[in-house]
Amino acid sequence: MNKYLFVFCTILLFSGSLLAQPTQHSPCGTPPAPESVREFIQSLDYSVQPEDPTRINIPVTIHIVKATNGSGGFLENNAFLTICDLNQRMASAGLFFYVPGAVRFILSDALYNPVDYGPLNTMISQNNVARTMNIYYTNLGAMSLCGFAFYPNTGPGGTQNNGAVVMSFACSQPNGTTLTHEVGHFFNLPHTFDQTSNNPTGNNAERVTRNFNEPAPRLSANCNTEGDNFCDTPADFIDNRWNCPTGIIQLDINGDRFRPDSSYYMSYSSDQCMSRFSDQQVTAMRATLTTTNSPRGYLTINPMPAYPDITTGAALISPATADTFPGNYIVFRWNRTPGATAYQIKILLFNFSVLDTITTDTFYINQARLIRANREHSWQVRALNGANLCTPYSNRIFFFAGAYITNVGIPSESYNNSWMVYPTLLESGVSQALNVDGITENTPVAAELRDAWGRIVQKWAVEENHDRPKLTLDPLAPGLYYFHIQQNQHRKA
Repeated sequence: MNKYLFVFCTILLFSGSLLAQPTQHSPCGTPPAPESVREFIQSLDYSVQPEDPTRINIPVTIHIVKATNGSGGFLENNAFLTICDLNQRMASAGLFFYVPGAVRFILSDALYNPVDYGPLNTMISQNNVARTMNIYYTNLGAMSLCGFAFYPNTGPGGTQNNGAVVMSFACSQPNGTTLTHEVGHFFNLPHTFDQTSNNPTGNNAERVTRNFNEPAPRLSANCNTEGDNFCDTPADFIDNRWNCPTGIIQLDINGDRFRPDSSYYMSYSSDQCMSRFSDQQVTAMRATLTTTNSPRGYLTINPMPAYPDITTGAALISPATADTFPGNYIVFRWNRTPGATAYQIKILLFNFSVLDTITTDTFYINQARLIRANREHSWQVRALNGANLCTPYSNRIFFFAGAYITNVGIPSESYNNSWMVYPTLLESGVSQALNVDGITENTPVAAELRDAWGRIVQKWAVEENHDRPKLTLDPLAPGLYYFHIQQNQHRKA
């Protein structure tokens, strides 16, 4: 078991008029489909359905809203998990979503707790990234919404970034269906109960029958022009969240009983009931993207970068099994994973996460007291890139978090059992000496002291040296520092 005094050493080398105001029971703020959407759906040929559709890659820009002071909000990795879940649900439609750029953060109290659509429309207009599907995560609790989206060619933004998807934090948990539902709207899908729920027995409501030659006085099917305009989804009339199977009964103009299908994502059934899109819905979504002249064809103009597959977790280096470190000053290190552009590190106490964050480095420096002193913890890391957001974690490694430190710490470790630096625990705020043992006599020595972020704090060049030089340290603030020394071709950190 390796015992370190402090930490490791390393070799230096979204317009408002288009949105209907929802009731308090409405989890989706997206309004009935405009006429342009209905005309588009009616214009498509549904006679041929590809068995294995070619994958369409869609770039996504993630925006996370926080309070003005930077507090609250949503963790990056939670947003990544929603994209991971979206890809799993959209796989049968041949749609794949990737994240080519960094997560963007918006600091605004007004946008963090919006009470109407106005500020959100402005937010989208000002922050949308062109030729990507923009998803915003914020708190929609005051609006009693889980989310909303804009249909193609509606909403704020230009011709190649119009509209967006806006999600509430509370409805953006893994295995939820809200994001998939809203993305369906973004790609031209109405609710399955669209324009029928207001008056199910009305002449223009979608009828249950799918027979276009009903004998009088019955009225024939109108599924291709009313309701959601898709004939392969059963007529629906329930515009509030319902559990499956539903006990709600309603008859249409022919006296036929509605039997809404809870399995469709564009219904309002509960999350555990939704699992699919119909073939015609898939055709409509894909037609929205297929060519550059399609309503959302601009999303396919830029090809997806070549992202290598990531199939394993990162290889953890330190802390290793049973290592002990001060709880408020631990550097976590792991090896770089080929193809990775970011890493998610999770630190756990028992099975509860005390720290969960994303970094682009292969190390993470803990200087906060999130880790409990004098307790055993564990940690794990997973490698990520823009197209690989469902990657596995490494195995968990356990370590012991010792007492917190308040002074200056310098790693204690020798090089080839010959060089030694001491003392490694120093008093902060005063000048003091640092001893180096085991260097070659009469050979120049270069040394430097760096802080935990790698910034040089102090440098030395010793020309006339002996085997035990003393280097004078300037007063230092409390924390962990790295001492680097070089003599001949030998370098030590």
